[in-house]
Amino acid sequence: MLEKVKITREQTIFLVFIGALGNIVYTHTWIDPNTDRAAWVASLAGILLVIPFAVWILYLGKQQPGGTIFDILESGLGKIFCVIVSGLYIFLNIALAVTILNMFTELIKTFFLIYTPRWLIILVMVSISVLLLSNGIKVLARTVEILTVIGLLNFFISFIFAFPNYIHPEYVIPIFDTSLLGCIKGTLFLSGTASECLLLLMVIVRFIPDPGKHYMWVVIGLAACSVIFSSAILIIIAMLSPELAARIAFGAVNAAKIIKVGEFIRGLEVFIFGTYQFIALGKTTFYLYCAWTAAKKMFNNWKPEIQLLFLAVMIFVPSLWLNSYNKAYYLAVLLGYSILPFSIFVLLLASISIMLIKKRTGSTLK
Repeated sequence: MLEKVKITREQTIFLVFIGALGNIVYTHTWIDPNTDRAAWVASLAGILLVIPFAVWILYLGKQQPGGTIFDILESGLGKIFCVIVSGLYIFLNIALAVTILNMFTELIKTFFLIYTPRWLIILVMVSISVLLLSNGIKVLARTVEILTVIGLLNFFISFIFAFPNYIHPEYVIPIFDTSLLGCIKGTLFLSGTASECLLLLMVIVRFIPDPGKHYMWVVIGLAACSVIFSSAILIIIAMLSPELAARIAFGAVNAAKIIKVGEFIRGLEVFIFGTYQFIALGKTTFYLYCAWTAAKKMFNNWKPEIQLLFLAVMIFVPSLWLNSYNKAYYLAVLLGYSILPFSIFVLLLASISIMLIKKRTGSTLK
């Protein structure tokens, strides 16, 4: 499934940046009992730990330019094995989409659209994702660039007014008031959750020109994500206290809600909501795109438009059926422990495939 379309450095950086976010913006509170004030340090280290695996994918992509990881698996291990792995990959992406849609929908209904039916919010999100994907990867990459910039501006606009009146240094100092084991547990969990970007890289590596040479593109994307996300966690803790931040959902929205400057500047949570919205839309589109790419590979590109619509329904229906923030949260936590092991398993298989391909090529030349 070779394609000639290529994405730019900036598009790659932004795709990886958003790819590492997603359910982590909700499930980061899972580590708070273990990390306490050091939650932001665990966030910083956890996302950075994903970098070697991202570079690994680019190295594999260098071995078969223009192909996905699943193209490599099929070439080395055969169609049947590729279909089995692709099926697990599709299931994982659908499950991730279901969780983020449920948690984002709860955010909207809690703060903004209280009386709007859940099914309508989810339908709009899935429909926009389908529309974006129907226009190709270049349109998606450009859209992600724009939305990421707007989302970052929303973040900075919201929290710039928190300084200095709403920042409490005593909430973050001392930093390491927890055990080393607790901090390691939190770091590893966030590494697993941030590994969502690996699922995306497995299929967009074919669009990165000379991936082995441009590995710094993904390094920059993940490094930027780790710094900005850990900064957000630090600000939330400094504003709300680690104890309160651990007990409430949507910490960033609640933190922004208390900020006001005089009688005129208030209601800044609407900007943070915009950031959550862009993340949810971007990630839902990524999950659908990943599942669609794997499905097209499984069925030899048979009627791709029908496959896209079918996968959209496969996301929409379970999202309505789950219908619970708590269930979605705990499912996302479970998936957070599963993504990195699954990704390593796939990358090991792809590495074995590359060795088999080289061995066959060498035998043929002889």
